[in-house]
Amino acid sequence: MRVRFRSRQGIMQLFATPASPWVRRVMICIIELGIQDKVTTIQTRWPHSWGTHTVPFTPEFGQATPVGRIPALVTDQGLSLADSMVICDYLNAEYGQYRLLPQAGERRWRILSQVAIANGILEAHISRRAELLRDPAGRSAAFLEKMKVRAQRCFVALNEDAVDFAPEPDLAQITIAAACGFSDFRYQGDQWRATSPHLAYWYENFSQRSSMVLTRPAETPQ
Repeated sequence: MRVRFRSRQGIMQLFATPASPWVRRVMICIIELGIQDKVTTIQTRWPHSWGTHTVPFTPEFGQATPVGRIPALVTDQGLSLADSMVICDYLNAEYGQYRLLPQAGERRWRILSQVAIANGILEAHISRRAELLRDPAGRSAAFLEKMKVRAQRCFVALNEDAVDFAPEPDLAQITIAAACGFSDFRYQGDQWRATSPHLAYWYENFSQRSSMVLTRPAETPQ
């Protein structure tokens, strides 16, 4: 059995970095649920070789996430959760009374459908980032273009949905906002707003929420 370690009683540990949109999704959920006092953030460091090489981890981080990805959450009971969607699901169920994602029903599946598309944006952006961090001689221009087109296609797919977003945030809106924010952070030249005006209008308002302002991305410490 994998050895677990416990956080301080009543306090969870979140391994994080300010550039990651996956981390930002979790942090937005934490703030929207009003449970900041239940989580302590542990900053991780990532050299630019993270996309192609194994990087050294602290023992605590390696124990929390053998996968070697962020975010990773250690609950106050010592349970390690090493996937942002799983972490959000856990926080929503244990602390949010399913406010961000219903436990069952049609609305749950509609939200998860939108989450899956927004995840596609994030996955494409992170894959593109890893490729851009390679030595220029080893980069694949075709792969970079493929990831760019994939993200653009997902933005367009979410554009019409944005007209009907509920007034209160849910996990789909949070994930979509993280995707929009990361696109602005890393790929301003993509101009996703040009093909997704409804989404752009929604994001302009959503980005003013305190949960968004407090989690604006910044460069990852190396």
